[in-house]
Amino acid sequence: PNNDPRDPRSPEARRADTVECLKALRPLFERSGRLGYVEPLGFGESSLSSLAVGAAVLREVGGSCYRLVWDTFHHYLGPDSAEVLGNPLHVAQLGLVHVSAVEAEKPAGGYRDEHRLLPSRADRMGSGEQIARLVKLGYRGPISIEPFSPAVLNLGAEALRAALKQSVEYLKTAG
Repeated sequence: PNNDPRDPRSPEARRADTVECLKALRPLFERSGRLGYVEPLGFGESSLSSLAVGAAVLREVGGSCYRLVWDTFHHYLGPDSAEVLGNPLHVAQLGLVHVSAVEAEKPAGGYRDEHRLLPSRADRMGSGEQIARLVKLGYRGPISIEPFSPAVLNLGAEALRAALKQSVEYLKTAG
């Protein structure tokens, strides 16, 4: 997705351009036997902020070389309702899940990557519950923890190891 608040295209044009681009790249992925991952970004300025729209785009593009990325942070920020997570068709199209947490008290639209922490019980987005629901619906693919906050990035090796262990244990029991 393009994250440019000055993007002059209409939502329809953004969607059409995404379809055109993915159709153009499809033969490259198919010839190489590689998968392409499409991650809807929930930021208001994103050209693709909805998992539901992303799933529809992939159906229109066709082929089996693309997968969606579910990101708990971007789902929280984006326009999709909780029911999108319950759609088995969308879960079947997932190839990767990103998980993080936010603890800062601010409106959802004010969150940015620097607010992304390790998943924990203090998470305001319900990331653990999102992951538990995906697993319950049959998701068995990789889950990547994505904390971009300097508070995490600046931890020393031992502190990071302990924090990651605690975060993984939380995710195993969440939901």
